[in-house]
Amino acid sequence: MTSPSVQPNIFVIFGATGDLTRRKLLPALAKLAKNGHIGDNNAILGIARDTTLDDARFRERSREALAEAGVSSDTANRWCESSLYYEPSGAGTAEDYQRLTARIEEIERTHDLRGNRTFYLALPPRAFPGTIARLGEAGLNRSKGWTRLVIEKPFGRDLDSARELNALVHRHFEESQVYRIDHYLGKETVQNLLVFRFANAMFESLWNRDRVDNVQITVAESLGVEQRAGYYDNVGALRDMVQNHVTQLVSLVGMEVPGVYTAEGVRYEKIKLLRAVAPIEAEDVVFGQYAGGEMDGHPAAGYLDEPGVASSSRTETFVAMKLEIDTWRWQGVPFYVRSGKRLPQSSIISCNN
Repeated sequence: MTSPSVQPNIFVIFGATGDLTRRKLLPALAKLAKNGHIGDNNAILGIARDTTLDDARFRERSREALAEAGVSSDTANRWCESSLYYEPSGAGTAEDYQRLTARIEEIERTHDLRGNRTFYLALPPRAFPGTIARLGEAGLNRSKGWTRLVIEKPFGRDLDSARELNALVHRHFEESQVYRIDHYLGKETVQNLLVFRFANAMFESLWNRDRVDNVQITVAESLGVEQRAGYYDNVGALRDMVQNHVTQLVSLVGMEVPGVYTAEGVRYEKIKLLRAVAPIEAEDVVFGQYAGGEMDGHPAAGYLDEPGVASSSRTETFVAMKLEIDTWRWQGVPFYVRSGKRLPQSSIISCNN
């Protein structure tokens, strides 16, 4: 049974053949559909450069991804055949976006949709500006229904580029249309943090400098860069993980109780916490790269031996740092944060007394 709050829409994924779509987006969308959170008349349109794919081949590739994610074959077959479509992106010209517009309108007629559209940018950061500009120029930033633009992390490479990207977004989209996504916040462990922090009064009296000696946040991955070297070697662990996923965890662990439990209320408290982080000294940061060895009894290549990585690369695959937070709650309590690839243990958040 479909949730009554779900409005029929077309969900357009730019970067439909990428790792994020295969491992995260498609399984998530399929499970939402199975549980009735996405109606049968909704549609997913994949956009990518691969000109060898069409609807049928994209559905077959998607069924393989869903099988790897543990989605049953019956659910995958039914959902793929009824909901999935594919359109090559071309060179990203104005004509290509006219063709994309026509395809979206065709699918909307097929599914009797109301003009509600979500554009999800599961793309390398360098592709964000061109895609956003073309969407606006093609008039896809508005429709007879609602329009949403979802931008995956990282949002810019540094402060200046983030501001430039934000200005570009606002030239074509209203702020109410834009979602800057950190998909890590959807993890059950992360979701439980808010409940753990604020729904159990017992912990409030313990959650401060008088009872906590240090806080350690470790986001560890056993995987290497896999097929993402082209992206990862230009980003590294600091930009890929720390400035988004890990920073969100720091803010959730350290923030004060929101005055009201709304998105704006939570955001306000997160910002207060992050503004209280003291300047980070060089001696409080460690970078590293994983070397060759074994994982689960099998040989594992070192980072410099991964396909697509330059032998002289100095991109970090591991980063650790100490943060000091100058608030009454956490003054004098160090926050140790770590993230890296090819690490043997799962993610851990601990507060030691």
